[in-house]
Amino acid sequence: MFLFSTPSARETTPANPVVSAIKEGADRTGVGFDYLLKTAQRESSLEPDARARTSSATGLFQFIEQTWLSMMRQEGPKQGMANYAGAISEGDNGRLTVADPAMREKILQLRNDPQVAAVMAGALTQKNGEQLGAALGRQPHAGELYIAHVLGARGASDLIRVAGSDPGRAAASQFPEAAAANKAIFFDKGGRARSVQEVYGLLAASHANTQVAASTGAMLAQARPNATTATAYASEPAAVPIAAALAPGRAKGLIGLFSTEGPRTPVSKAVANLWTTPRSGAASRAIDGDPAARYFPRQGAAAVAESAAKPAAASAAQTAASAPVAMQAPLPPVRPRELAADSQQAAATVTGKAARASSPRRGPLDLSAFMTHGRRG
Repeated sequence: MFLFSTPSARETTPANPVVSAIKEGADRTGVGFDYLLKTAQRESSLEPDARARTSSATGLFQFIEQTWLSMMRQEGPKQGMANYAGAISEGDNGRLTVADPAMREKILQLRNDPQVAAVMAGALTQKNGEQLGAALGRQPHAGELYIAHVLGARGASDLIRVAGSDPGRAAASQFPEAAAANKAIFFDKGGRARSVQEVYGLLAASHANTQVAASTGAMLAQARPNATTATAYASEPAAVPIAAALAPGRAKGLIGLFSTEGPRTPVSKAVANLWTTPRSGAASRAIDGDPAARYFPRQGAAAVAESAAKPAAASAAQTAASAPVAMQAPLPPVRPRELAADSQQAAATVTGKAARASSPRRGPLDLSAFMTHGRRG
């Protein structure tokens, strides 16, 4: 019955609400979805209620309390949470506090909301990109932005500088507080303290080949570069859009196969000419009405006319030799004679079959003579 019945429509798998929240946060902040997704996977394994054992880090992106209060105070009014932002104040010691304990707990609980956490993570990435780009004098890549997510923008810039000047120094001695909260990063399984270079590689490797954002240039434009950083930003190559090979005006088709420099580059000119060069007489080879002409374009009346016009065209070509001539792709060879004879014989055979088919057909076979009724004794 399965072969002759229509299968029921497949039920669509519901989207993961956590992934959907990350996608929404990426769209609202302009940060790359891949970057935010990898950060959430690294930080919490996509668990909105994840809690760290060694710090106050909580939620999908493991915000500690002070970082969360800072981002809520800064981004809350932009995201329709001005009441929460207004309840946060800065004390004399520079720490952010909330006078009402119930309000404070409510604000911190928002770290477990995937939508709010994703928006705040995107805003934090924007902020870290601006600060880190101004400190380094160049555009930070995704791995360095993740280092800033873990250590803060200032800690990330210090780690990058020390990794360049003294890569063998123990990272735990340089960042004691971060090492105490992230022992798995700063120490190996045997308890050996990792070097600055090892910690840099360990943190940056998880975000290798990750697109930070299509608006990375906007992140740098929002920063406050000096003359040095402005020169460095100007020297950065422009980002190539992912779908550049599919832009209007490019040849369509097997772009990945015929592009000579990767999927983001134009199709080879030679291949594009093969696809777009018309036949003589402005007729496309692909839409020729004669099926034989698709395989042997020199066969038929058109080829005869072309060969007859060659002597006259030769003299005209000599006079116009200096004029530019458009390059055309070579045509396939002339149809062999034996194939031409076979085609004529095949046409005659088809005509004979059609004549026989027009003759009246006999009725269906009567099977009543072969049917038995009852059982034999």
